[in-house]
Amino acid sequence: MFLRCFTKFSFKIEILDGWIDDELTKDFKFEYSRLALGKRMSLVRLGYVCAHLQNCTRVRIGLTSIPYTKLHLNFAYNLYKHGFLSSLQKGSTKGPDVTQVDVTPDNISTRRLWLGLKYRENKPVLTSCRLISKPNLRIRLSCEDLKKLCSGRSVRLIKPLQPGELILVKANDDILEINEAISKRTGGEVLCRVN
Repeated sequence: MFLRCFTKFSFKIEILDGWIDDELTKDFKFEYSRLALGKRMSLVRLGYVCAHLQNCTRVRIGLTSIPYTKLHLNFAYNLYKHGFLSSLQKGSTKGPDVTQVDVTPDNISTRRLWLGLKYRENKPVLTSCRLISKPNLRIRLSCEDLKKLCSGRSVRLIKPLQPGELILVKANDDILEINEAISKRTGGEVLCRVN
């Protein structure tokens, strides 16, 4: 049996002489799904969301959707709370929900978050959304380092916070704005910078 990986998300098993080892296939599928759902993939997907939001604001789209995950929901809620989005709504692939639909394992693949992008005087409010931590280079900062970043000093190749910018920090499976993380006296992984 040969195993060929075409991409990160698809694989193909070739069978020689009609023989296949079912246990090996099951082990590979389990290991593959475990890796695909790991923490590394969440940052990759968050990077896709950041790029998607930038592209949508550049072509002046008013309403867009992103995949429904806990990380994306917390990320979008922080953008909404700090004024970068005009609306945030759960929905399906067809559009925002009129009535509330609970997310279950049966319908998770069709669930989306619908984001209303905000514009002022025909200019986008969200102009840039960039990852700071990368999947292969996670940057975790202590509370003291976050204070330095807010006070205008660079920390570990991260430029200081500018007026009108938002830096999101992942602390204890919750996404906080950098000032909220400092007020709670907690450090964490610096996710992205939005302005």
